[in-house]
Amino acid sequence: MYQAWFYVGISAMAASTLWSVAELLSARRKARILRTVRSLGAMIYLSLAAVLLSGGASAFCYLNIYRDYGAASRADLPRVMKELADAEQARKDAAANAEREAAEKEAAERARLLAEADRQHELRLAEEKRCGLGTVRSAVVLYEVRAEPNEGAERLVNEKASNSRKTHYRSIDSSTMVRIVGCKNEWREVQVTSPPWLTDTIGWVKRVYVAADFSWEWDTLDYKDTLLSAVNKISRETPGCSELDTASLARSPTRGTPSDPVFFITCDPNGRAMNVWFKPTDG
Repeated sequence: MYQAWFYVGISAMAASTLWSVAELLSARRKARILRTVRSLGAMIYLSLAAVLLSGGASAFCYLNIYRDYGAASRADLPRVMKELADAEQARKDAAANAEREAAEKEAAERARLLAEADRQHELRLAEEKRCGLGTVRSAVVLYEVRAEPNEGAERLVNEKASNSRKTHYRSIDSSTMVRIVGCKNEWREVQVTSPPWLTDTIGWVKRVYVAADFSWEWDTLDYKDTLLSAVNKISRETPGCSELDTASLARSPTRGTPSDPVFFITCDPNGRAMNVWFKPTDG
């Protein structure tokens, strides 16, 4: 408070001084200045009084400025000023630290989001590779096309082939080429690419296993086509076999005969794995 009024007093004293000077110059122009102070005029007295009053008030405020800072005396003012300066510096340092920590936190969060985006991208690429998105394949065996990726979903009606007596459903088989356009678990969303009159067929089928999914050995290679048909049938019809371990397909060393071999494949390798034995003729 005293410091503020000190500046007010200084300003008032400056204004009063200017007022006094103006009055003296005015009196001189009018030839009214005489040798005695008494003849200077009332306005000059008032201006001088204002100068003295404002000067005294300014001096009083200056001498009491220390009270504004909570100091006990003027001698204590430097210590209090230093403490205030230190407190202000500490505040600035705290603000700078908070800003730096916020920037570091933002950078860490940005890095986390980028890492998560990269992870999701890798997962998406792995899923696309697993699903074979975009690849064109033969359907290998007969599949009914469904509207949703589940066994209870509605089958797509073949309106052209259906009539009032019988309803036919859209299907794909070994004479059909399809492009995989989507996947969910072991289901694939496919669109027919040939023959051209079936290209409007698009829907969901269970995964179609093809030759490229398996590693063929000397004792399985000769049965490739019939084994593909058999494992796809197992995938569709055997409970718990919607997912197959394609690397496990092999000829049984203890079952069957050289002329009537038995093969096996592992179902649900990531869950309750179990082997299914079958003959090529089972397809």
